[in-house]
Amino acid sequence: KAQTVSLLQKLQSYVSDTQPDSGFMIENDDKLFLDGLGANSSEIVTHYQIVHQVWKTGNREAARRSFVLTDSKIYLLDEIYFGDGTNGAVEKSRRINLGDVSLAIIDEAKLSKVTEVRAANEDPRMITLVILPANKLKRGHRWRLVCNDGESAERLIDDVRNACQR
Repeated sequence: KAQTVSLLQKLQSYVSDTQPDSGFMIENDDKLFLDGLGANSSEIVTHYQIVHQVWKTGNREAARRSFVLTDSKIYLLDEIYFGDGTNGAVEKSRRINLGDVSLAIIDEAKLSKVTEVRAANEDPRMITLVILPANKLKRGHRWRLVCNDGESAERLIDDVRNACQR
């Protein structure tokens, strides 16, 4: 699989250099996407999904996030898409074009640190990922995520479980 993705990335790079107007793009392994993640170029993105993060305590509003699963890590990103109407003041800036995307890593964890992935009982769209601390000085934590529908939640759970078992 890694060789196939590597070959496709080289093909995408070649086509974009020789025929810039072709529109050929491999979404999950787009070089700009990986560079935006700050991901090691040897990582393979196996799942990408827009979710909402919710918290068990506190009166916080759900935050739109991007969930990215690679062959070695999981990422929770703050993704700001300029042009969807959610960033009114920022979108008026002349330096930002409609359709631009800004990514910022909120949290990341190695797959070996993910101890549990489960669906929430109350809503089939909700899932919880339990993550061990990176070192003994930190606490473990949970990502509580809400997907668009139950089917996408099941797909996310299955993909994370399968990646953790490899």
